[in-house]
Amino acid sequence: MADCPLVIIRWLDSRQPCGQWRFLSALPETRAVEVATVGWLLKDTADIKVVCQNVGDLDHPEKAQASGIMTIPTRCVLSVERLTEEDHGTNAFADLDSVGSVDFAGSAHFAAISDDLEIAIGLTQQAL
Repeated sequence: MADCPLVIIRWLDSRQPCGQWRFLSALPETRAVEVATVGWLLKDTADIKVVCQNVGDLDHPEKAQASGIMTIPTRCVLSVERLTEEDHGTNAFADLDSVGSVDFAGSAHFAAISDDLEIAIGLTQQAL
């Protein structure tokens, strides 16, 4: 995933269509909606940005899979910010054993993903 950086993309999207008849003279004031999307940038061209929210089978790059794939028109993009991982030296879920949970957080990949999630949540909350 080194060639697919984790990013937050701010972009403009349309609003949900109004499903009822309205008089044209009484249309409400409308505007585009600003959206913040976090994911791994799979493709970055002059026309599109392609991101995914989930990546699986990281131990076998030749078999890697992605889901939550979204294509955003570049002309709608306000900004793209690369998110970086910080090395905290510990696994964010290591304390779950103290409350009787099953130890599922032994993978180095899981720790890196949990750190990405923490950063992404913080930046998303700031954006909103």
